[in-house]
Amino acid sequence: MTTDLTVETEREQRDVRRRKVRALLAGGLVLGVGAAVTLAAWSDNVFGTAQFTAENWNVQGDFSAAGSGAWQEYNTAETAGTFNYTTGFSALSPGTTVYAPVALRVGLGTSAGGAYDAAVTLRGATPTTGALTPLLTYQVVSGVTAANCAAGTITGGASVVPVGSALGTGSASKAITLPKTGTALPLCFAVTLPATVTADQAAGKTTNTVTWQFQAEAVVPTP
Repeated sequence: MTTDLTVETEREQRDVRRRKVRALLAGGLVLGVGAAVTLAAWSDNVFGTAQFTAENWNVQGDFSAAGSGAWQEYNTAETAGTFNYTTGFSALSPGTTVYAPVALRVGLGTSAGGAYDAAVTLRGATPTTGALTPLLTYQVVSGVTAANCAAGTITGGASVVPVGSALGTGSASKAITLPKTGTALPLCFAVTLPATVTADQAAGKTTNTVTWQFQAEAVVPTP
């Protein structure tokens, strides 16, 4: 039997060519997939920036005896202003009333005014545990100048805390309004040891330090 080596060789060559073509086609498919992945990996970004600033609003107090405009923050109990009561506040006798002016305004530093009006609530004095505290009464009026307050002339002012109130009594909610223009509002505190209090009740006793708080809230218009 004779074997045709030429035919066998041609067949083998055709098989080799087919395998190469299939390999190239497969490689082309892989390359195609790789190209698609590369396109999908493209990226881009958009950025935006902004800066925000709060409105200017602050409330200050002036505890000077003459209402001289000594404006300060006094915004914690530890940095509270000191009322300058008229003579006798440290040696009260029955029937005695002592007076102290204070003024409030919307402002910051030495500049009067701010973005909003202020609604202010006066909180009652704390603590009320001193032996003399429950024996005293007080009242607060607004619109009374420091000079008139010191002289005990408080008629014509608007009542913030009624006469005869206990020291721990505060004002009605938001009883005081401060304009955003920074116009100062003077107030007068009048503290009384009633004439009915006996020596046995009060002699030598003290309130210890008591603190009132003016709680201010910005009146922000509804958008």
